[in-house]
Amino acid sequence: MKGDTMGIGASGIQREGGIPAPRFLNLGGMAMLSAVKDQVFKTFDADQDGKVSAQEIAKLGNNDPDKLADKQALVSAFDRNGDGALDSGEFGASRLLDSKNLKTLLGVQDEAGVAKWLVSRADTDGDGALSAAEYAGVASPSSGRIDAEGASAGDSPEQVNAEVFSGTDADQNGRLSTEELTATLEAAPHIFRFGDSSQTAGVLAARYDGDGDGVLSADELMAAAKARNLDPTAVGDLIKSADRDGDMKLSGDELRAASQRRSPAFQPIQVGHLPAPPSNGEALLARLLGSTLRSLSDQTASELGGALNRKA
Repeated sequence: MKGDTMGIGASGIQREGGIPAPRFLNLGGMAMLSAVKDQVFKTFDADQDGKVSAQEIAKLGNNDPDKLADKQALVSAFDRNGDGALDSGEFGASRLLDSKNLKTLLGVQDEAGVAKWLVSRADTDGDGALSAAEYAGVASPSSGRIDAEGASAGDSPEQVNAEVFSGTDADQNGRLSTEELTATLEAAPHIFRFGDSSQTAGVLAARYDGDGDGVLSADELMAAAKARNLDPTAVGDLIKSADRDGDMKLSGDELRAASQRRSPAFQPIQVGHLPAPPSNGEALLARLLGSTLRSLSDQTASELGGALNRKA
C-alpha cells in the first residue's frame, strides 16, 4: 500500500521495559504544523482543484519543466489513491514536507521562521500575531481529537480550534505571538512517512545510465551503490534475481517489478516462524530506491527553496 509506512521519531515515542510505547503527542504542535502544511498545499495548488500535480510542482518558482519526470515519480510515490495527484493529506504526508525540507521550501532556518511564515499568511489585521478568528481561518479541518481507541472523539472543529488556541496562548492575551507559535511548533512530534519507493525505479535507471542505452549494467549499478555509500557486492545477486530478459542489465521496469514482487524470502516457512531476511540483492535494491526517493524530495525542496516565502 502506497505511502502508509509511518514511524514516530524520538520526540514521539518512549520505551517502557524495552518496548516502544506511544507517549503524549503535543496536539497543539500537531495542529499548528497541520495549519502550516495546509497553507503550503494551497500555495502549490495553483488551479485550486484540491490536488497538487507534478506539473504544479515543476512550475512553482519557475522550475525547469524538463524535470517533470522526477516530479511525477515523487507524486506517484505518495499518491495512495492512485489518481495521479496529491490531495492535502497525501501532500502533507510526503517527504517534501519533512521538517528539514519544509524549512527549505519556506526559506527559513528554524521553527521561528516557520511561525513567522504562518503569521504572514494569516495575520489579516497586520498586528504581527494571530487572533482566534485568524487562527481558525488557517486551522486544518482535519485537526481533531482521537480517543484511546483511536476513533474520533467527536469534538467539533470549533471546539478543537478553541482548545488549541487557548493552550498555545501562553499569556492568555487572546493573541498568538510568533514566540508562542514557535514554542508550540518545537513541541510537535516528528512523523516520518516513506512512500512507495518503487515508483522511483525509472529515475534511478535514468540517473545512472551512463552510456544512454536505457538500461543499467553491472558497472552502472555498482556506481549507483557507491554513490549512495552502499555495498556494491550485491549487484550480481540483484541482476540475477531481477533480469527478466536475460541481457544481464536492468531496465526501470525490471527494477520496479523486482521491488514490487513479494519474494518468498519475506514469507515464513511455516506458521509461527519468522520470515527469512531479504537477499542481498533485494536489500540493495530497496536501499537504492529509498535513497532515490529521499534524494528526489530533498532536490525538489532545494529547487523550490524560498519560493513559498511570500504572502498569498
